[in-house]
Amino acid sequence: MRPPSPSLWRTKEFLLYYLTYITIIPLMIYTMYQASAPSRKEYHGYEHYLTDGWMLGRKVDLSDGQWRTFRSHLPAFTLAMFAYVAINWCFRLVVLRGFYSGFLKSPMSIRGALPTVWVAFAYASVFVAILSGSSILFILVLTGANYFVAKRLGGRRWAPLVIWAYNMGMLFSNECFKGYEFGRIHGSLAWLDDHRGILRRWDITFNITMLRMVSFAMDYHWRVRQEQMSSLQKIDSMVAGPKTDKDRIEHSCFKEDYCFVNYWAYILYPPLYLTGPIITFNNFISQMRYPPPSIKLRSTVLYGIRLVAAGLFMELILHTVYAVAISKWAHWDSFSAFEISLMGYMRLTFIWLKLFVIWRFARFWAMADNVDTVENMRRCMSNNYSLQQFWRDWHCSYNRWLVRYVYIPLGGKRTSTWNTFVVFTFVALWHDLTLRLLQWAWIIALLFLPEGLATWYFGKPQWASKPYFRYLCSMGGALNIIGMMIANLVGFGDAGVEQMLEKIFSRHGAVFLPVTYLILNFHLQTMFELREHEYRKEYEASNRMRMAESGSELELTAAASSAASSQDTLGKSPQVTRDRSDMVVSFGSKAPEADTSNSSGSSPSIHSESLTKRSGGSSGGKRHDHND
Repeated sequence: MRPPSPSLWRTKEFLLYYLTYITIIPLMIYTMYQASAPSRKEYHGYEHYLTDGWMLGRKVDLSDGQWRTFRSHLPAFTLAMFAYVAINWCFRLVVLRGFYSGFLKSPMSIRGALPTVWVAFAYASVFVAILSGSSILFILVLTGANYFVAKRLGGRRWAPLVIWAYNMGMLFSNECFKGYEFGRIHGSLAWLDDHRGILRRWDITFNITMLRMVSFAMDYHWRVRQEQMSSLQKIDSMVAGPKTDKDRIEHSCFKEDYCFVNYWAYILYPPLYLTGPIITFNNFISQMRYPPPSIKLRSTVLYGIRLVAAGLFMELILHTVYAVAISKWAHWDSFSAFEISLMGYMRLTFIWLKLFVIWRFARFWAMADNVDTVENMRRCMSNNYSLQQFWRDWHCSYNRWLVRYVYIPLGGKRTSTWNTFVVFTFVALWHDLTLRLLQWAWIIALLFLPEGLATWYFGKPQWASKPYFRYLCSMGGALNIIGMMIANLVGFGDAGVEQMLEKIFSRHGAVFLPVTYLILNFHLQTMFELREHEYRKEYEASNRMRMAESGSELELTAAASSAASSQDTLGKSPQVTRDRSDMVVSFGSKAPEADTSNSSGSSPSIHSESLTKRSGGSSGGKRHDHND
């Protein structure tokens, strides 16, 4: 590891950045608040999108359907969470300890349907039946067909083609037939259409289930292929005691574990069924057999407190800034370029915070059930400047799923140029079958090309030693941020995005755009220093660990010397097996282990290392990002 660079937090340069933050952030908040004020003439145009609120005497913006559905069903989801966790803990305390104590002592003693998934299996069946009503029959048929295909074809060379063809065809069919209707199958079944449960459009959230279906099928296929190339005893021995999350993902389960009970409990696992985070089948079964040591009561409670705080912050924003309603109204004529840009920014911020809260609720539920999943939103949207890092940290579990099941099988880095287009095309089709999302996907894929070229050219050691290198990086990073905002507004914005962008990039934005670009450069310098601050802490922790290891080795050496002296005293020949220099760990000679909690699970990240990182100093080395 390279030595970290000196801190810049107290320099005159950063004093300028602090003054900019103190000035700009209150101005942004005030402008957005005033643009959403009831006294504005535009207010009456979008007022019908608002609902009576409970904070500050203002209405609340619930015009986003996904958030409105989650918010309205939150009490029911919370009750379901407490019920599931209570039932499962009682089952483990009474039944498992009473009748399956041998399994708890020796988790490899049972193969196939694990006793730790029985509650998930039964509760999931009831949970999905309540959510989807009679549509659970469609879910059973579709998931059952995937199980049949996987079990019959697993291990054959062309099995992945059939698995992918079935699942992609299922997605298109679900979309075309809007979740199907029993009346279209046969008139005598039409009465079932009146009992479709709480979430009538079950097919919308079924896209998440499709990812788990592919995970089961491909993990089983690779398990059978491993048998064909290695001994069964060697493969089964890898099941025992996984040491890292990466082991849980990469090491196959026992062949008997790929049974229907485990499969059903996995794909319909209640905490993660509707939204994720996504967890692979191998990882899920491994955690059912070996509970993860990372789950602690204190950390789970603190996580829940932070979740409540994030939810309250979301409510505050929706009561004060009506960015979603104004974007849906899409009349931008009377708004200034500054106001339009802020509404676009808040529209994207709302999407980030909405998914942040929803995914954290699901992850908190899983943690309460002693299942560890990856954090989907590892960084704030406003704390990203690289496309590569942005997509690592946005829906992180989905990114890792793409790496394991799409990117690596298609060639990985060897075919990264066209592979990126394939991956993002799949992402667009998986989200929705619309031309706008395809446009978004291809714009994002194209944006990777200039970042990749810049990384290749400016990533050479001679550039990193230049004093102006970080300013050059911020200039490219600012363009990256603008490009990402435009692409995401095109893909996930509402009607009127074209008009919004046209006004920003017209003569009305002649002053606004250069000023914004300058401020983004200031903000990027702060982000660079924040990454370096994270690296300093990592470097110090690594040093402390090495010093502790070095101290332990010195104690062992001293003990060995003492034993040798004692043997000399007794007239015996000392049995020296290692020289002192071999036993003492040289300070700084060994790099720390990789952070397996942030690994892709089976492979490197989709894209090459980002250019826009702080210079490595006189050594010319590239800095190590905290999240890599």
